[in-house]
Amino acid sequence: MWQSLQGLKKSVTLFFNAYGLREIQMLLKYHKLSFRESVKKPMLISMVDDRRQGKGLTDRFKGIISVYALAKAVGVPYRCIYNHPFNLDDFLEPNEYNWLPKADELSETVSGVRFKLLRKQHTIKRLLKVLPLKRQVRVYANLDYLDEINIKYHKQYEWGTLFKELFKPTKALSDRLQTHLTQLGDSGYIACVFRFQNLLGDFKEYHVKPLPKPQQQQLIEQNIGMLRKIAERSTVPVLVTSDSAAFLSEAKKLTNIYTIPGKVVHVDNVSGAEKEVYMKSFVDFLMLSRARRIYSIGTDIMYRTDFPLYAAKINAIPFERIKI
Repeated sequence: MWQSLQGLKKSVTLFFNAYGLREIQMLLKYHKLSFRESVKKPMLISMVDDRRQGKGLTDRFKGIISVYALAKAVGVPYRCIYNHPFNLDDFLEPNEYNWLPKADELSETVSGVRFKLLRKQHTIKRLLKVLPLKRQVRVYANLDYLDEINIKYHKQYEWGTLFKELFKPTKALSDRLQTHLTQLGDSGYIACVFRFQNLLGDFKEYHVKPLPKPQQQQLIEQNIGMLRKIAERSTVPVLVTSDSAAFLSEAKKLTNIYTIPGKVVHVDNVSGAEKEVYMKSFVDFLMLSRARRIYSIGTDIMYRTDFPLYAAKINAIPFERIKI
């Protein structure tokens, strides 16, 4: 029954997106009704706000990098508006390219703005229909279209290179990273990532239900067993990240293990939290990106997360999935 309802919801969403009905609805709802010719410069704008569900941090970055790559490939300005459930520039600031909107450069009229909703669109073709660009196009995207863009425009963009063109850590985030890097030492470290969602009952995520207590314990022991093997043969410290505090508590009991304190949250399920709560996700992501190698570990029932995969892409470090 649940799968049938989900299938119906997906079909309705795809129908509205295919014919641009929801995009028109958003345009009329959020922008001034004026048909005077817009004098604002056309541009592509990545949107992460409370008007549309954005999924997790990794998915948001997938969309941002894709839209930036397209803007770069066709030679148009790019901006990013990311203000929910936090302001992105509290953690990451512009690096080589200034993606923050400048004062008075954004159009707010129906004649100067278009929306493009690419969620659940497995190709970027719908966005390409706005080219050549005549208006400011606000794009909601959470998939990685980089390969498609590279093929179409004969580019060789790399995800990590584009990420570093756009972003560098703020001082607050940079200081936090340096603290952990100093504690880990000069020899470097490897990283192991475990993604349980709500299977262990301590991480709210969509409709995932906790396992019964005996099965929770069995799942913890399976993953701890694999982690122990890796830690025992590693000549450098092992950074362990997870969405489960229960698992991290057990992992810390092993030797040669390093964990990062703080509460883990899903950015699509928590809003209005203190900045420190969201900081943990950025610290984990960028600490993973500086490891020698990343392992994503789990069983069949655990989520195949892309969080460590895209962290590895930032500095092109080796990444491996280990299935227990």
